[in-house]
Amino acid sequence: MQRRDMILGASALGLLGALGARAQDQRTLDAVSTYLNQLRSIEARFVQVASTGGRISGKLYMMRPGFIRFEYDGTDDMVLSDGINIGVFDSKSDRTVTKYPLRTTPLRHLLGDKIDLAGSGAATGTTNDGTLTQVILKDPKKPREGSLTLVFTNRPPALDRWKVLDAQGKQTTVVLQDLKKTSGYRRRFFNIEYEVSKRT
Repeated sequence: MQRRDMILGASALGLLGALGARAQDQRTLDAVSTYLNQLRSIEARFVQVASTGGRISGKLYMMRPGFIRFEYDGTDDMVLSDGINIGVFDSKSDRTVTKYPLRTTPLRHLLGDKIDLAGSGAATGTTNDGTLTQVILKDPKKPREGSLTLVFTNRPPALDRWKVLDAQGKQTTVVLQDLKKTSGYRRRFFNIEYEVSKRT
């Protein structure tokens, strides 16, 4: 199961171009941060696409700060974040759950209480083709360990998908559908140990 898997120019013209690009990046990062900060509690359908082309669909629930839940269609497989750890429930594994610290995963960029993509130092660049805006994020302390690319539609502004590129060059894309805000969820809905107790 693949559940594991955001120099100065030589001339004055070149310098102005570089400054313009940085200013555009700053404006984009500020706008994206503002948008993400108002997504306190959401749900959406999703399609997860592996680097091999394999597809898995399901339902996503997110409540910031810290909580996210992926339920996969047709299986008991699940991924939960309880604000501290990510718990992976894999029906093909001989373990009930496998845990990873949230701070070591790309999801931390989405789940923070106050999102500041420019100030975090994680953003390495932005692109905008008129239809989609992309923001590429890397851990500034571990830039070779992969990246997270957040993709937004421009009209209306909305989180459309994200792409995770791991250290081995394998990419997993999560495409969101029917994203909507909600009034929130009980914390137990994201409790890893509670989910373990239900399965044992």
